[in-house]
Amino acid sequence: MAYTQTHWNLADLFSGYDSPDLEAAFDQVEEQVASFEGVRSKLKSGMEPGRFLEVVRASEATSRIINKMYAFSGLSFAANTQDQAAQTLVARIQQFAAEMQNRTLFFSLWWKDVDEENAERLMKAAGDYRYYLEEIRHFKPYTLSEAEEKIINLKNVTGASALDTLYDLITNRYVFKLEVDGEVKELTQGELAVFRYQPAPDMRARSYQELLRVFSAAGPLLGPVYQTMVRDWY
Repeated sequence: MAYTQTHWNLADLFSGYDSPDLEAAFDQVEEQVASFEGVRSKLKSGMEPGRFLEVVRASEATSRIINKMYAFSGLSFAANTQDQAAQTLVARIQQFAAEMQNRTLFFSLWWKDVDEENAERLMKAAGDYRYYLEEIRHFKPYTLSEAEEKIINLKNVTGASALDTLYDLITNRYVFKLEVDGEVKELTQGELAVFRYQPAPDMRARSYQELLRVFSAAGPLLGPVYQTMVRDWY
């Protein structure tokens, strides 16, 4: 089976790593978060549903932009994990998002502590936001203080998230060899994955075997990464 790898076009998200539209997104999020911080003193269990929904929609608007920035940096990095400009952008957006999350963290913490009667009253008027609001409250038993949650958010940028990026940087340099139509081809991990979905069982089996062969040989390097991520989670 012939396989041609192409790069996706991300222009619908942002036009470049240091483009004016991407920089404008950073500025827009900063402005929205600064405005959102002003509602902290106005959050009351008995607040009117209309006012409450304004706050939820403001939070959503900021999240949409940040998720778009995350998508652009993540897809750029996935297209070429060795691209230093993409690596830098991923790190910048992760740090920026963590800082913005910490500045708006007060809303989710407040919402988790709203009494059941008022929470139900507000969710009843929330329409499509109800599921999102219910899910926030499900995490109440596992939530720490605001100061502790902020530390965790910042720690993750240089902890688990950094290790995850390092893992991708390492494993995407691996070269896999697979015989296809009588010819041994050298493939990336993404290219090898295509053959795991071939109709021929033998081809699927050999693609998995080659993947595991290379990863097994890298065990002494990847093992500590796995262990550290598990310990961080624990």
